[in-house]
Amino acid sequence: MFTALTDTLIVTVLTIYFLADLPRLRATLYRFVPHSRRPRAILLGDEIFAKVGSYVLGNVIISVIAGAATFVWLVAFSVPYALLLGVFVAVLDLVPLIGSTIAGIAVAAVALTVSVPVCVATIVFFVAFRLGEDYLLVPKIIGRSVEVPALSTLIAVLIGGSLLGLVGALVAIPFAAAVHLLAQEVFFPRLDRS
Repeated sequence: MFTALTDTLIVTVLTIYFLADLPRLRATLYRFVPHSRRPRAILLGDEIFAKVGSYVLGNVIISVIAGAATFVWLVAFSVPYALLLGVFVAVLDLVPLIGSTIAGIAVAAVALTVSVPVCVATIVFFVAFRLGEDYLLVPKIIGRSVEVPALSTLIAVLIGGSLLGLVGALVAIPFAAAVHLLAQEVFFPRLDRS
């Protein structure tokens, strides 16, 4: 648990620094590209940054929705610490694949202090919400802007999580979006010409 909190804090701090210094960072990265190819690199780079930004914004929106829905559910059933658990769900929902599952287990454990039926109902709520999130919210909010195939997303999160833990899982989908865009715009056209 301590490692997850530390990783989350590191990601938050790095994100703030990254966003604060983004224009200078982009300009420096583009200077590594030969001048003759720089306009194309800037076009691709800006599109990658836009996709990453869309992913991050969409993920935050979905996490806020998950936290708010959890809060409303817990208040309706008089589960203690509803606001704290709602924030907890929103933060953990930012972690791809496993975050909402871990949050659901923790919230169900707290709901067990109220009664067994409330705990079971909370588990059903989280399963239903997770299905709704995966099949309705993510395709509508994130899927259209990022356009990364589901298999690529799964493989990227598994590899990122294995190599870098929580930090790797968080950056895996934007990285997969960047690789997917580069493949579509650069690598496949070159292969088609040869």
